[in-house]
Amino acid sequence: MKPVVFLLVALVLGSVSLADEPRVIDLALRGGQLPKDQRVIRVRQGDEVVLRWATDKTLTIHLHGYDIEETLTPEAPTEMHFTARATGRFPIEIHGPRHGQEVVLGYLEVHPR
Repeated sequence: MKPVVFLLVALVLGSVSLADEPRVIDLALRGGQLPKDQRVIRVRQGDEVVLRWATDKTLTIHLHGYDIEETLTPEAPTEMHFTARATGRFPIEIHGPRHGQEVVLGYLEVHPR
């Protein structure tokens, strides 16, 4: 009986430590667009998320709902770190140099656990 209890505890602790690892998602913008297969990013509520952006030109992007804005440059990847607390579908936009020039790149979907 004791080996079974030990195995269960090990499995539970192992799954907890895996859940604590951040979910790193690499995204590559080319010509101000994401590839089709990267236009919807799906995570779970409570996930620690890192969106790691690469780009071929300087852009400012904004993740709505989480109010995170970053300027991306071609020199090095830029990371957005956050905990996915709010559930729903949130647009990720390029912000233009003048107000009102937003272009939707894709969406972050945060699904409940």
